[in-house]
Amino acid sequence: MIRNYIRIALRNLWRNKLFSAINIGGLAIGMTISFMLILYVLFQFSFDKFHANTNNIYEVLTAEAGVWTTPAPLAAAIEKTIPGVKSTARASYFFDHLLQAGETSVKLKGGFIDPPYLDIFSFPVIKGNAKPLHEKNEIVLTASTARKLFREANPIGQIVKLDAHDPLVVSAVVNDPPDNSSIQFDFLCGWLLYEAKEQWVKDNTWGNFGFRTYVLLNPNTSLAPVQSKLKHMLQTEAKSNMTTTLMLHAAKDWKLYGAIRDGKIIGGEIETVRLFLILALSILLIACVNFMNLSTAQAARRAREVGVRKAIGANRRSLILQFFGESLILVVLSAILALLLLWTLLPAFNTFANSSLKLATAPEIFWLSLPCLLLVTGLLAGSYPALYLSSFRPIRVLKGGANKIKGNFLSRQVLVVFQFGLAVALIITTIIIYQQLYYIQHKPIGYDTKGLVDIQLEGQLYDNYEVFRNAVIGSGAAVEGTIINDQITNSGSTSWGLKWPGMEDGGDQKAFGVIATAANFAATFSIPVLQGRDFLSKNDSMGIMLNETAVKEMHLKEPLGQIISYNGQQRIITGILKNFVSDKSYKPIGPMIFTYNAEWRGLMTFKLNPSLSLQASMKKLEKVYHEMNPDYPFSYSFVDESYQKKYDNEKFLGRAINIFASLAVMISCLGLLGLSVFAAEQRKKEIGIRKVMGAGVQQVMLLLSKEFLKPVLIAILIASPIAAYIMNNWLQHYTYRIHIEWWMFGIAGLLAVLIALVTVSVQSFRAASLDPVKALRTE
Repeated sequence: MIRNYIRIALRNLWRNKLFSAINIGGLAIGMTISFMLILYVLFQFSFDKFHANTNNIYEVLTAEAGVWTTPAPLAAAIEKTIPGVKSTARASYFFDHLLQAGETSVKLKGGFIDPPYLDIFSFPVIKGNAKPLHEKNEIVLTASTARKLFREANPIGQIVKLDAHDPLVVSAVVNDPPDNSSIQFDFLCGWLLYEAKEQWVKDNTWGNFGFRTYVLLNPNTSLAPVQSKLKHMLQTEAKSNMTTTLMLHAAKDWKLYGAIRDGKIIGGEIETVRLFLILALSILLIACVNFMNLSTAQAARRAREVGVRKAIGANRRSLILQFFGESLILVVLSAILALLLLWTLLPAFNTFANSSLKLATAPEIFWLSLPCLLLVTGLLAGSYPALYLSSFRPIRVLKGGANKIKGNFLSRQVLVVFQFGLAVALIITTIIIYQQLYYIQHKPIGYDTKGLVDIQLEGQLYDNYEVFRNAVIGSGAAVEGTIINDQITNSGSTSWGLKWPGMEDGGDQKAFGVIATAANFAATFSIPVLQGRDFLSKNDSMGIMLNETAVKEMHLKEPLGQIISYNGQQRIITGILKNFVSDKSYKPIGPMIFTYNAEWRGLMTFKLNPSLSLQASMKKLEKVYHEMNPDYPFSYSFVDESYQKKYDNEKFLGRAINIFASLAVMISCLGLLGLSVFAAEQRKKEIGIRKVMGAGVQQVMLLLSKEFLKPVLIAILIASPIAAYIMNNWLQHYTYRIHIEWWMFGIAGLLAVLIALVTVSVQSFRAASLDPVKALRTE
């Protein structure tokens, strides 16, 4: 019997080649996109789950804003005072350093860690000392770094010079962190070396913030008591009067739940992942509806077959099984085609999404759920045709009444409404997301990013930064330059404990963003000085500048000349700067202070000479760099590119929504095209008679198009408020956001109508242009 079902199914597929191609193709494209998005979603959920202790690993953050900077003695205090803690480790922020081995010299990302770090995380040692980094002169390389520095030679025991200064012995090689790891590095050094290189690291006091602290709990330890004891540790252990509290952030949440406020997770990248999951399911639904719609449309063609089979004794159950079987065969064929397409397109998607998805290494849950997904899709897609076709009455069908069975046309209209409703919702979603992303990327940020270039102060430049600055400006490459502790686009340092005249009780608990800089800061970045002046020279070494928000927070009416107590220093306010964006433009601008502090320098920002071309300026700059710092490769970053890079996730979201929404609309159009072809064939006789009676091509086209425009218009009316509700909730994540306006729905509706008209017009024109004599003769 099954063989008979398969033979009938294949025969019908071959007989209706166009519909079969549209059905299988549409479903395959829908599955390909859905599988791709589902793989991407699973990849995002797999982040940091590879650690053997992943359920017991936490990072300590400040509860108020989820900031990772914690004080130096915190790790040891946690391990000593909180029951249930198995181990703790500190780590520095990881950034690029120069590694040299023989003639090979490369800049790679790494940092400094406590030895227990490698026990907490699963970065297994594959060569060398299994318990490394207890000595100051050790370095641990990843496998790929070892190959870069030593090629095929054994790296263990070899010498690597760090930052052209510290000769270190390679004591171990670890596996590269996998792509789904939040922690990425190329090498690791021990904490003893960190203390030797940086004097401030030795300051083991509670006021010395600037370290990451990781905690490993014993298995089955209840989290709540640990959180409770940790919360006020800055007050109980440090005897500090700060109101800042601490919390543990689970490793399994680092990737997707990174937004924290007042000790609670308020979101993160999970919003984007959810959007992709909804998109994947919506596209799969649209493809399924396509299948159901086209199968239902062909019902009349198979009505006589159903009538004959029923007349010779077939019961409804066997017919339902047959049609479900045919549906599953189509779904399986579509799935095979979809997997082939997925295998072909994944490399391009990986480049687009900056991911490393591979079909061969897809999570087990994907392969285990695939048969279930195909079964559900087959049953869902085949349910209506199977139940509908099997309900035909044989006598009525054999008399040719199938075409008049009530509900056939109405049901297809409902499916078109559902399908185009999803498509219209996606178009509206795309418009609103695009507008919001354009708004936040082009919102004025308070300074001019053009022509600014960052040069890291490393090697000889660190001590000779003033000579370097003067030499670059003297060469004509730049017109201004200043030192700064970090990129202005990434200034995440925070300070508490400031005191100012007229401060209210508890005012010293307010957090202020801090940028450490020196002379010509405002001039280099073209930041408007609202009152007072920019830092001019070392004479301002005890000066401090505020932004507008800081002045409001401090309630200073005449701020210039007032004394601010900062880290035990009495600093005089020399200038008030206009607010500028230091994080992302959709977040509120917080209070910031700018201290003259040349000791806290990380890089130098130059304002390139506008009278020279970019290439000419950079060539002069490179020449000076090599003359003063010959051991280091010339590396730089443009501030405007760094700023735009902050929006990589948003840009990816916008491009992805654009592409996948377009594909969803295309799949919808495939179904509409199939229906229009079918409708034209079904009404061939009617069209012939109308043309004989004098109807023109335009009238016939209008007749055929009206059938499809009505459900599209209804879909617009239903989808618009639903999309508005969803996107209004999405926009709430942005402090600065656009308003949803009527024209967004107008454009989406107009696009949907135009797309539907174009789709059905081609077939309508062909049907209207046919010779009526041929049509009537055929009938």
